[in-house]
Amino acid sequence: MQLELTEKTKLEAPPDQIHNWLSDLENWPKINDKIRSISVEGDKCIGELVFKGKTIDFAGMVPEDDDPFKVTCNIVVQTNPEQNRTEHMTVVYEIEPLGRYTRVIERIKFERQIPFWGWLLVKFIMKVGKPTGLTNLQRIKEHIAAESE
Repeated sequence: MQLELTEKTKLEAPPDQIHNWLSDLENWPKINDKIRSISVEGDKCIGELVFKGKTIDFAGMVPEDDDPFKVTCNIVVQTNPEQNRTEHMTVVYEIEPLGRYTRVIERIKFERQIPFWGWLLVKFIMKVGKPTGLTNLQRIKEHIAAESE
């Protein structure tokens, strides 16, 4: 099965502001506190992040599209440099205007297939586990609110 994690939130900001903020690769460290360094060139970036206590390399891009209500981020993470093993994922932000609010839905889709029991375990942990720290959407909400003031 393919693993997909989904989260939703409402922001008090116009859709175009949210789209522009999410499309800006310079904002990725604000979204993910595990990112230690990032170098941006156009719609592509490379950098380092902490994963399972180790610093690993990643690359990402936000392909240009004409949809003002969606931002897609393609990410490759080198999970095991010794074996040259990489993981691919796609993060899609759907932006839905709701009057003075805008709903943002974050979908993280992992390319690698996992067994059903693994999928079930991750879903169970996400449902009943006690997350520590802020989620990506909570961080986005904080930054967009602060920039709107």
